[in-house]
Amino acid sequence: LLAESVKMIILLGRCNGLFDGRIKSRIEEGDRILIIKRDSTILLHDPLGVKPIQWQRPKVGPVKFTIHEEHLRMETYRPKTDESFFITFTKLYQAVAYESRKDHQSRGVIIGDEKDFVNYLVNNPSIIEQGLKILEREKVTDVGPVDIFAIDSLENYVVIEVKKQAANPNDAHQLKRYFEYFQNQSIHKLRGILIATSFPKKVKQYLESANLETCEIPWQDIFPTLKRPVSIPRSRNLEEFFD
Repeated sequence: LLAESVKMIILLGRCNGLFDGRIKSRIEEGDRILIIKRDSTILLHDPLGVKPIQWQRPKVGPVKFTIHEEHLRMETYRPKTDESFFITFTKLYQAVAYESRKDHQSRGVIIGDEKDFVNYLVNNPSIIEQGLKILEREKVTDVGPVDIFAIDSLENYVVIEVKKQAANPNDAHQLKRYFEYFQNQSIHKLRGILIATSFPKKVKQYLESANLETCEIPWQDIFPTLKRPVSIPRSRNLEEFFD
């Protein structure tokens, strides 16, 4: 049986394994979960932990299943590197094979990271300061990209660095480097603003001593935590679910 004849396979059982290639490794018998994805990616997991104990990259070779001495064996061979991977199930607790729907191919989207925070401020500069006009996003400099480069109502150029968390000394030094870079470009009407959710006393004092400004904007106010709707029932444990 070729694994390509179905889209995804999950096997739960007692197995052992052997990897034979540039390095050799033997997997002692134990309870494990084998996942074969539709692109032939192979992941073999122990009952504990996040990382697989053995894995294979996608599309390196066909995945075959055979019956070997009354046991189910998975094998795959990679001709390019002359590597073989065998997993033999001595006891199979559960086997699932199914075609994944197309909507399962879409990737998850994270909303509310630092990039989204910056983009929101670029589109709503009045949150930072009234009369502020954005000139450039991710402005390239010799000391790194500046999150926001703007001009205020008094025609001062404004260097803005955005942080999603409480400001720390590294953030303050980073803004100072950007500020000094533009000063060295003979830009004299210049301001520097560090945006963060909060500012420890020492960080604020350092910025003030360098003639740099602070602006507190809690990102949680822009991307509030999603709360459970009242209509969603409480969670059930496994015993209740199967009753």
